[in-house]
Amino acid sequence: MRILSDEPFSVEYLLTEQPAVTTATPVKYRAFVDSLNALLSPRTLNLREMKAMYDCIELYGLEEGAVLALVGYCMEQKGRRVSCNYIRSVAESWSEDGIKTQAQAEAYVADYRMQKHGATEVLRRWNKRRPPTVDEMALYDTWINEWGFDAETILAVCARMTDVSTPSFAILNDRLQTMKEQNLTSVTEIERTEQKDALDREFARMVFARLGKVEIPSLSNVRQLAMFRDEKGISREAILLAADECAGAERPLGLLKKILSDWAQNGVGTAEDAEKHLRKKESSPARRQKRNKALVYEQTPISEDDFNRLVVDLNEDL
Repeated sequence: MRILSDEPFSVEYLLTEQPAVTTATPVKYRAFVDSLNALLSPRTLNLREMKAMYDCIELYGLEEGAVLALVGYCMEQKGRRVSCNYIRSVAESWSEDGIKTQAQAEAYVADYRMQKHGATEVLRRWNKRRPPTVDEMALYDTWINEWGFDAETILAVCARMTDVSTPSFAILNDRLQTMKEQNLTSVTEIERTEQKDALDREFARMVFARLGKVEIPSLSNVRQLAMFRDEKGISREAILLAADECAGAERPLGLLKKILSDWAQNGVGTAEDAEKHLRKKESSPARRQKRNKALVYEQTPISEDDFNRLVVDLNEDL
């Protein structure tokens, strides 16, 4: 046997048929062997495996620090039990590519890790070929490790940023934060929400058509109509009935909001409830021009203050 190091104490067992090796080599590489043992711990290398490590230095010309970086890189590729023959073959490849110094090896490994990092995939999705910055990689790690997103979901959100002329990690971070607050952290949840949003927009267009409005509903219009349906419990059919009653009014959106708010307070939810409620009312101003149906709201004396409040309410857009 021969002693490799004193602290910690380490020896190599030599084969009896193998010529004895002088202690010059182990002494020369004592610091290297200590660092290698610390990197591989608790794994220990036998004589043949240690010879493969020496070959990386003596045969392929890599610096000791470069070999340590090489071993770490190979463990990332193949796991902690990576074969020393594999390490030696990679050392040969590095040597042929001119990667021999510690600085060159560390730069190569850093570039590999950066290329492997998910932040690089985000940049590629935006057709940006530069490497990600440290801050961008930190943001990506936050999305994955703290916010609960996976790589597939993050890339799916990137693909949906077509409304942004110059996408960035800051904008993507804002969108992911909003989604996190809405508990949308998977592709399935995103697609389900998108489908609902599409249905909400289509329904808003139907309401506008019933009102006689030709413009496209704004996002605020869409959300408020969805609120009356989802939160106040008024069915689509009932909302369309209300829209029919408001067609021709001077401010149909404001009047529609007033009717739906009144129905929500009175528990009107279904189309049948809406029709019964309408029959109890007198004709509205909108329906006096269009007598197909009768909507009546009870006429009561109104003060100047009441009138001012009514005007303000009717001026509110959905």
